[in-house]
Amino acid sequence: MHIPPLVLLDLFVALVMLSIGLRVERGELWEALRNRSLFIRTLVANCVIVPALGFLLVKTFPLTPNASLGILLLAAIPGTPVALQFTRMAKTRLAFAAVMIFVLSLVSIAITPLALEVIPQTAERSERPILNLTVTILLCLAAPLFAGSWLTRRLPQLAPRLVLPLELIATAIFLYLMWVTRLARREALLAIAGRGTILAMFLLLVLSMLVGWFMGGPDRESRRVLATSTGMRSVIVVLFIARYCFPRTNLYMIPIVYLTLMVPANMLFHLTFMAWNRLRPATASV
Repeated sequence: MHIPPLVLLDLFVALVMLSIGLRVERGELWEALRNRSLFIRTLVANCVIVPALGFLLVKTFPLTPNASLGILLLAAIPGTPVALQFTRMAKTRLAFAAVMIFVLSLVSIAITPLALEVIPQTAERSERPILNLTVTILLCLAAPLFAGSWLTRRLPQLAPRLVLPLELIATAIFLYLMWVTRLARREALLAIAGRGTILAMFLLLVLSMLVGWFMGGPDRESRRVLATSTGMRSVIVVLFIARYCFPRTNLYMIPIVYLTLMVPANMLFHLTFMAWNRLRPATASV
């Protein structure tokens, strides 16, 4: 039975958010929201600095119009649930990681119409990207997170036992998703090669992660979460935009290739971080 990749992604996100809800209390979620300094830095990094980097990269490289548009959209729209595969490893900043993805996903709803208004090409106007995005956030992010928190209060003995099975299933789904999309990602990679397109996207990824790292403050776990949350742009939203607003172009290949780059890059980053963390004593939390 063939399961569409977007359905697999929604299932993965829902399971991860449910497991996070089972592991953190509602008070921890609200506490993460009250860290104003970190949230302001997060919004500045994702909504000001990274879009500016995207604009500079588009002006620097001799890209095709579709490649320029795709990179501008990736730079402008933050908040991909794919980041949960990596940010959930930050045990001491789990609530912050969950809230961060949720807030950035909400931000993407506000930014998407604005991005469509200012991009250089004319889009075929459609409300479906915003509608799909809103429904996905409510059903796959918010509902499982608060359901997990509710189960923790109602069934305090059972809830902790559900965490490991849910995380194992979520990881298996993510790996399967990467496997079933391998050919599509390879074809997109080959199709857009040339004129510095892949290099420009790689630089966007690396520079965005560096911005997130340095804006994360003195706490290494917060830096880790923010580096991944900032570097992993909203490939799903850009795919929606390509599908519903630019249906007769190859714009959809740009977010597919960015996904191909950002998953192994973040895997390497987190493996390096864990090795480095074992060699150095932890700094004081913010």
